[in-house]
Order: sequence, then C-alpha cells, then structure tokens
Amino acid sequence: MSTPERRLLGLLAAHFALYGMAVTLVGATVPEIIRTFGWSYLDIGAVMAAGSAGYLSGCFSGGVLVRKAGPRRMLLGGLVLEGLGLGAFGSDPGLALNLGVLLLVGLGQGWAEVATNYCLVRLEKPGESRLMNLIHAGFTAGACLGPAGVGALLAGGAPWRLAYEGVALLLLGVALVILRLSFPFAPAAEAASSRRALGSLVRNPLLVLLGSVIFLYVGAEIGISSWIAEYYVEAFAVSTATGAYMVSVVWLGLLLGRLALSAGYRGRRQVPLLLGLTCLAALPLALALCSDSPWVAGGLFLVSGLGFSAVYPVVIALVGEQFTGEQSLAIGLVSGAGGVGALCFPFAMAAIAGHFGIAQSFWFCAATAWVMALAAGAVLAQSRRRRSQDQLLENSTSRSR
Repeated sequence: MSTPERRLLGLLAAHFALYGMAVTLVGATVPEIIRTFGWSYLDIGAVMAAGSAGYLSGCFSGGVLVRKAGPRRMLLGGLVLEGLGLGAFGSDPGLALNLGVLLLVGLGQGWAEVATNYCLVRLEKPGESRLMNLIHAGFTAGACLGPAGVGALLAGGAPWRLAYEGVALLLLGVALVILRLSFPFAPAAEAASSRRALGSLVRNPLLVLLGSVIFLYVGAEIGISSWIAEYYVEAFAVSTATGAYMVSVVWLGLLLGRLALSAGYRGRRQVPLLLGLTCLAALPLALALCSDSPWVAGGLFLVSGLGFSAVYPVVIALVGEQFTGEQSLAIGLVSGAGGVGALCFPFAMAAIAGHFGIAQSFWFCAATAWVMALAAGAVLAQSRRRRSQDQLLENSTSRSR
C-alpha cells in the first residue's frame, strides 16, 4: 500500500472515531437531557428521528453525489455540517431548534459515511473485509470513548454540552486536514444512467436482502445504544453517569469484535461469517434482558456487541465485491437502508417505552436482532443460488465454444 493510501486510511480512521463519538453522544446524555429540558420519551425519540432522517437523506443523495463531486468534497461537506450542528445542539431547550440541528448533523454523517465506504471498497482486496473492519473499528473506538467521556464529565459535575462542543471542534479540525490530503485513486468507471442502474439494483434479490440485514442491524444497534443509559437508570436504579458508561460497554464489544476480525480473520467466506455474527448478536441480547443483575446483564450486552461488531463492514464489503459496476449507488442504497433503520427504531422504542415501559422496548430490539439473523440466513441461501447460476452459465458457455 502506498504512502498516500496509508495517510488516507489514517484520516478515515480518525474521522470514523469522531463519527462514533458523535453518534453515541445523544444516547449517553438522554437521562440528562430529559431531566434538564423536561423532554418526554417521545420528544427524545423525535430528536433522534430527525438525526436519522438527515442521515437517510445523506446516504441516498450521497450515492449519486459522490460520483459527481468526488469523495473529498463529500467528506469535507459532511464534516462541516457535523461540526457546526453538534456545536449548536442543546444550546437552547427548544425542541424545534434541536430537531433542525440534528437533521443537518445526520445529513453530514450520511455524506461522510458514503464517501468513506466509497474509498474503502476501492482500497480493499477482492473477497476480503479487513480494511473495512479496521476503519469501522475506529467508529466503535469513538463510540466507546464518547460515552465514557460523558460519564466522566457528569461524575465531575461538568455540563453535558461540553462533550458536544469538544467533538464539534475536532470534526472541524479533520475537515481542515482533508483540504491538504490527496485521494490516491481515480473514480471508477460506472454506468452513465443513474436512473436505469437504480431500477436494476432495487430489483436485485441479493442487494435487497443485504439492505434488509443493514436495516435491522442499524435499527437494533442504534436502538440499544441510544436507550441503554436510560434502561439502566430505570431498571437498575443506577446514576446517570453509570448509565452513560453502559453505552461504552456495548460499543466496547463492537470494538473488540472488529479488531479481532480485522487482525485474525483472513478467510474469504464473508456470507457464513455474517450469519454467525448475527446469531451471536441475538442470543446474548435476549439473555441480558432476562437478568436481574446489572453486572451479568452488562457482560451479556458486551458479548452481544461482539456479534453486532462486523455485520456492517462485512455487508458493505459484500456489496463492493458483488456490485462492481455500480458500487457508489449500491453502497448508497444499502447505507440508506441503515438510515431507515436508524430513523424508525429509536422512535419506535420511544413510543413503546412511553406506553409500556423501557424494558418492553428492549424486547422489541431483541426480536429485531433475531429477524436480522433470519435475513442473514436468506443472504446465505441467495448467494449459493447465485453462485450455482453463475457456474451453470459458465459451463454452458464453455460447451458452446
């Protein structure tokens, strides 16, 4: 790998670490926001949904724009929106203002994520997901450090907004570095008609299934990390600082899993790996909800995080491998499916928690994780069917010659 490529990977890892911090800040500060601003669960759910709606728009538009504007401009625009939005969040208790601010933050996150994945699938070796796991491990590292930092701030009596302002400044700093960094590859040649390509992709069974896995994965993952702090405060009567630390515990599992797979898994059987990961995510999550001990539940949430760890990187690597002709659009669609999950699930959990209690909303997440595992099984079946069809076509072509 060349020096410019290494520098680019380092920048992408730094960005994803800050991205992870930004994504988990709201979840880590939910108990404080509720008690500071007097918001209801539905108010919090609406704010989370606004950020997810922006992310969804960013993913779908980014899949098209990255082909025209290029990854550098997409990253730069995304980072600026993230930084300015996070710096403004919580500066006023008005719900409408904070909804608008997180909408812009989400838009920036969608653009930046599509641009990052666009770069990674071009640097990744065919059939592997090691780079994808490594860079996405940066996200989980940030997602561990962000809530831990919030917990430390709260334990020390500092205002919770300080965490948002600090991450905002760091994001704007990375944006300045991007202005001086070269992107060491030319855009790949892709089909000219986005509309025709889009129609073909949305009818592709394998892409639909991969998008379904991401929809369910992001919904469950964001639902858990956004509400586990409040779950611990309500279910185990812990402090808000301890609740914030629990967000870090979940993301620590994801970090360890991504690092382990990036360093130790050199195989190319990505689809069976996906199925195993989804099953590992679903089972401990259900067991954690059955536990009366905060320590046992915390350990099981950690193990569940190991299962969730590489679902997203593995799916994106599969998309890059299977849809080489329309990578940017395919990545945008699958990332957009995650945006739909991030939009729907936190708000759905807020509605369930408001009517039936926070524990029932977590059982909803557990059921979602099992449906995700079923979708991964369908991906395995479809990929085998597709491989058989390709083999038959190759054999018939050989005979005709």
